[in-house]
Amino acid sequence: MEIRKLAESDYDAVLELYQALDELHVQARPDCFVHQEDSYPKDAFLQNLANSIAFQLGAFVDGQLVGIVRATLWEESEMIQGVRTVCLDDIYVLPAYRRRGIAAKLFSAVEAWAKEQGAIRLDLHVWAFNKDAITMYQAMGMTPQRYVFEKKL
Repeated sequence: MEIRKLAESDYDAVLELYQALDELHVQARPDCFVHQEDSYPKDAFLQNLANSIAFQLGAFVDGQLVGIVRATLWEESEMIQGVRTVCLDDIYVLPAYRRRGIAAKLFSAVEAWAKEQGAIRLDLHVWAFNKDAITMYQAMGMTPQRYVFEKKL
């Protein structure tokens, strides 16, 4: 397995993984998510490649992209000024390649990058339906920061 920064030439493979990630959300919560033809527009992908506060990696097995991660450095929030936080925006591994440590390696790479950026915290959002992801994040040392509740009417 090779983990490396993504390049413009990886876009088509990246888009396939983002479409699979979006489909996971649509299937689990059709009341919140809609199918998108363009889950990750190419211009947004290219902007993130060029942006020093964005971090994108891919995990490759035999040349095939099997996992992705994207994170962004936040230097300020609406509530607290001057707090450098990295938000893990997306992490996804193809189902056939799960439970091989790929997501853990991608997560560790984001954690190392966050420390290099001087971040004091790594944040992420995960939907309650995604029990496998929650278990993995907890195994990586993450703890709940807040809860968002809903009541369907």
